[in-house]
Amino acid sequence: MSLRAIATFDVHTGGGVGNALASWFGAALAHPLRGRLEEESQGAAFFSASTRADERAPSREFQPLATEWEAMREELLREPETAHLLYMREYLGRPLVHVRSSSIRVRRPNAQAQLMFGADRGGLDDPAFCSGVVEFLVAALDTVNPAFAWLGADAPASEETNLDWVLGRRVRDSVREARMVLRGYSWTTVCPEELSRRLGGPDALAATGAFQAVHPLRAGGVVLQASRTPAEYTDEVLRGVFEALRLVLPPGTPRFEPAHPDLRYVPEDAARPAR
Repeated sequence: MSLRAIATFDVHTGGGVGNALASWFGAALAHPLRGRLEEESQGAAFFSASTRADERAPSREFQPLATEWEAMREELLREPETAHLLYMREYLGRPLVHVRSSSIRVRRPNAQAQLMFGADRGGLDDPAFCSGVVEFLVAALDTVNPAFAWLGADAPASEETNLDWVLGRRVRDSVREARMVLRGYSWTTVCPEELSRRLGGPDALAATGAFQAVHPLRAGGVVLQASRTPAEYTDEVLRGVFEALRLVLPPGTPRFEPAHPDLRYVPEDAARPAR
């Protein structure tokens, strides 16, 4: 298993969806891909970068990325339908890091951005590596106040979150209500400002003791890291996260989803009083 970061951007995202996409890709280059552009110029690494304005438009390639990044950033600000950035050690090899974004169900302005690490990239029990990935998430979202984001090894490779799957929620409803109820939770979870306020803000969330680190975002919202590493995200820690976020979780009793057996969640209705 490998780490995956996922964020949801909507019409209320700070600076707009384009600003959020540019921040996401830029933070990836400045953090997990720091120094890799120089490797590209030396022929030691390869990037494949492209955007597509809409389903009728041709893809626009940005190579070499070392000199084309600013052009790609300008294109991201225009909110393209899809964008990809793949980092590889050999040409057309398996990506070590894949950064991508797309319109959610092709319904703009909503968009989803992801950062995925290859299975041989970093360790789920390595605190330094995991801290660096959280650092990326904070930097990517600091000026954004996203509708939702999470980071973990159990995130599904789809637009649905863990709670979408086990509660049978449709993506369009989940995204539309993202600032009213939290879309999901994982090893690291991002609450938008609207939900963070309902939970009492960063200080109150830190006081629950459910999180190893609490990072307030300048634009609003908060990044909540449950444990040092995903390997330490035990069922007990998961329970603590659930209880700390219970007030803003969607109602309903989760049901096991056979298509995604690795999803992590507490099998209780968050709307019922705590035991």
